[in-house]
Amino acid sequence: MSNIILPSELIEAEKIAKQKQQAINKASFLIDDAKARYIKEKTRARSKKAAMERDAELTSKRFNVLNDYERFEDIQEAYGCDCITEHERDRLEDLWNEREEIRNRKDDSGMYHDDVTHALHEAWVYIQDLWMDEIDKAAVMRKQFDDQQKESDEANRAVLAREGRACDGETK
Repeated sequence: MSNIILPSELIEAEKIAKQKQQAINKASFLIDDAKARYIKEKTRARSKKAAMERDAELTSKRFNVLNDYERFEDIQEAYGCDCITEHERDRLEDLWNEREEIRNRKDDSGMYHDDVTHALHEAWVYIQDLWMDEIDKAAVMRKQFDDQQKESDEANRAVLAREGRACDGETK
């Protein structure tokens, strides 16, 4: 095969490259959509589980002694009124702080990731790798064709200039 790229070859290569790019875009969209839906569902389930665990911790019997205190300052006031001992105050304050830590704990441990999300990512990479070479080849052919056209146009201008004619076909 010659180094000259014919317009028909270029058109066919560009048509194939366009079809492959559309297929990549569609596959990419479908994979991204499936991954997003899956991650959303798994994250929702994980959040519900964490919330249930947190609620179970907060309602455990060990925090029942704090039911008599609406505010942290109420523990201090009870100690100031000699209703509780210093040791009991310290124990209640520690329980109060532990309960607050549980309430304020962030259960989101980042982006959900497992074997399914990994497989979807790998599929996306494979699809892209599978056809990107062909799309790149079409781009190279387009550049070669454009370079050929430029060289041809320059050669035509040079011939016309030698013959004393202008590039638009007029004579001097």
